[in-house]
Amino acid sequence: MPINPGSSTLFFVIAGIAALWVAYVAHRMIQNNKTIGSGNWEGFQGPPLGVSDIPCGQESSYAAELSALFSAKKSTTEEGEADLKEFKTIVSKLCCFKHDLMSTNQVVRATLRVPFNTSHDRENLGDTTGRCFTKSMPPRELDIIFDTWKTRGLLLLDRLCTSYNLTPSESAQADKAFASVLLDTLDVAKTVCVSSQMETAKGSPRDLRGYMPESIKNLGAYLGYY
Repeated sequence: MPINPGSSTLFFVIAGIAALWVAYVAHRMIQNNKTIGSGNWEGFQGPPLGVSDIPCGQESSYAAELSALFSAKKSTTEEGEADLKEFKTIVSKLCCFKHDLMSTNQVVRATLRVPFNTSHDRENLGDTTGRCFTKSMPPRELDIIFDTWKTRGLLLLDRLCTSYNLTPSESAQADKAFASVLLDTLDVAKTVCVSSQMETAKGSPRDLRGYMPESIKNLGAYLGYY
């Protein structure tokens, strides 16, 4: 059959428009892949490593405040830099813990490879996060974990304030910021980790959920002594 000139022209016009649309869509996809949005990562959470020198520091403005207090200063003691590194590690653990607990898909990601330190850890933080997701964390044990972080963190912070010559107002600001990071993460942990109903009547140490024996149920707050 002879080719209709009008039909051929229309075909080429449609093909050209389609080619331009495909090229535009491909260009937009390439541009979007070059960046990582802060609100689109593992259950709509930000990237685990964050954008500060403290991993997961984007989870708390108080973590950034603590980092800024020491960033422009130099240590006057030999132990100052090591103390600051360890202190930032504790702050990072709190922020990464909060990051994983707030993820909608409940995956142990940010806390998976956090380094273990006997000075301020009761167990691997990734294991703690996993137990939180199964609601198998007794309230008393959660308090002990946070109390250990708090005790070691305050000790390091007290030494850092002297080593980095912080003014009294700066020292008070640092204490307040660290306390805010602790309380913020603890509030999230109490919501996620602790079961709202501890079934002591049916419970046993082999249960998946948290179990608290009757003999220790009415003990007072943990004060750091065994």
